[in-house]
Amino acid sequence: MLSVLRKSRRRLAAERGFTLIETLVAMVTGIVVIGGLFAVLEVSLHQSTRIADVVQASQLGRQAMTHIVDEMHSACIGPNFTPVETGSSPSKLIFVNGYSEKAELTEAHKDEIVFSGETLTDNVFNSNGGTWPEFTFPASATSSVLIGKSISQSREGETPVPVFRYYEYAVKPPNAETRTEASSTLVENKATKEGKALTAAEAQTIASVQVAFTAGPVSTNADVTRKVDVASQVTFAFSAPSAEATIEAAPCE
Repeated sequence: MLSVLRKSRRRLAAERGFTLIETLVAMVTGIVVIGGLFAVLEVSLHQSTRIADVVQASQLGRQAMTHIVDEMHSACIGPNFTPVETGSSPSKLIFVNGYSEKAELTEAHKDEIVFSGETLTDNVFNSNGGTWPEFTFPASATSSVLIGKSISQSREGETPVPVFRYYEYAVKPPNAETRTEASSTLVENKATKEGKALTAAEAQTIASVQVAFTAGPVSTNADVTRKVDVASQVTFAFSAPSAEATIEAAPCE
């Protein structure tokens, strides 16, 4: 009996557990591994959210741009018609458009697309009188549509780009021997380039409008990596004017 007890004691004494130091090392190692896993998970979540925001910003920006471009594509409602209205500026585009299934246009619409704060709004004025080509419009908008949120100005370097830029036909193309830029039939309007609004005389010469802005996600995250630049240009013309001679074409020719 005594020999059995001695053997049992020796067997129990030989069965050692973890020391305190070994336990602490194991705990620290586990914490480091779990922390690393959480760091990887956090980076993955941030990256997934950023990609989702970029996709959403692109979709919302393109929807707003499509709305504006579609409306401007209906602006040449007749030869020699001047769609851009007096008062258009780098932050406000005013133009007249119209479409009809009949041979004669009996009504028109005036769109006033305004960039204010971080929104783009289309104020629509349905004609309330007049006949082609002189329609009259009410003082108050018939309807207003919010076409873009989380909108900001695009940038060229550190310089903000106007949302709306206006172009007129050049009197003649640049001289091939002295020009410093690529030849173009369009030149930017000087007044709006300086931040001013178009006068009545200037509005009649506008043959093209460039629209450019930066769209952000609904989350309004200020991180520039989550925003998308959107730009498009519409020329009001039924055919392209010749660039080899003095350009005498007017908008919607």
